[in-house]
Amino acid sequence: MTVFNAGRFLDPAIRSIVGQSFRNWEFLIVDDASTDGSIEVVEGWALRDDRIRVVRNEVNKGQTPCLNQGLQMARGAWIARQDADDLSHPTRLSEQFQFVTMHPEVALLGTCGRIIDDQDRLVGLLDDPLSAAAADWTAPFLNPFTHTAVFFRAAIVRDELGGYDENFRIAQDYDLWTRVMARHPVANHPLRLICYRHLEGSLSKAGRQDAFTEADRVSLREGERIFGRTLNENERALLTAFREGLGPENQAAFWRFYQGERKKFEAARECDLSRTVALHHLKAAGALLGRSRRAACTEIWQAFRGDWRATVGWLLARYGRS
Repeated sequence: MTVFNAGRFLDPAIRSIVGQSFRNWEFLIVDDASTDGSIEVVEGWALRDDRIRVVRNEVNKGQTPCLNQGLQMARGAWIARQDADDLSHPTRLSEQFQFVTMHPEVALLGTCGRIIDDQDRLVGLLDDPLSAAAADWTAPFLNPFTHTAVFFRAAIVRDELGGYDENFRIAQDYDLWTRVMARHPVANHPLRLICYRHLEGSLSKAGRQDAFTEADRVSLREGERIFGRTLNENERALLTAFREGLGPENQAAFWRFYQGERKKFEAARECDLSRTVALHHLKAAGALLGRSRRAACTEIWQAFRGDWRATVGWLLARYGRS
């Protein structure tokens, strides 16, 4: 866990790891010169639990160098990530460890999850691609893994690939996971084992633009890897539009491009992408809803046509509660 002025969310985030049913862990927390009392919270936990190790930077370095600090210090064969404002389900580590024990070929395992706001209210769902093939297909369009949910082999991520690329300030995880995927089997656990906290205004306008620019670099690289060719300017613009939010003006063109490449991908891989494609339609529906209800309804209908079970399951998980 890296920490910089995490405020009131830090204590419950740490508590969610200390309370894991899986007990054989060390917890590395890198404080990046916080000024809001976060270091006192972290050190207070370390006094109560000797499995917690604290690193305190005297000068703020930024998240990516701090992530690499943690990687270098970690003594376990497996490393899990969690951000300082997110929550892990009490069985998260045990479920992930059990999965990789049963599937020893997997180098990187994420999980599905929920999106919560600053009041812990459900505001969305995280449904990442479950299989390696589905993750490959997703990579040009979206990051196939949620950073706060990953569980990975230290020998591969740190020792073989050198950890996070410090040229990336925000999309460092998207870059790293796709580099892992290019060499090793990956997966996402179907259970919702984390809560990702979405905070309005957490990135400035400049920060959002930097995030988009960094994601575009990874997306283009992955598009060329997965589609097997250089993308033209229009195709690159469609990938960006989907990631940042489709509008009615580019909806039809994007899906023509998407379906054309999907047919070639499935023919080569012989895989079932129905769940993943349905979830991509649901993402598009969410982006379109505020601009065109008709266009959003079209996307929901396409999701039903693609995989009605996944679509109904998503709708029930998101809205089927009081």
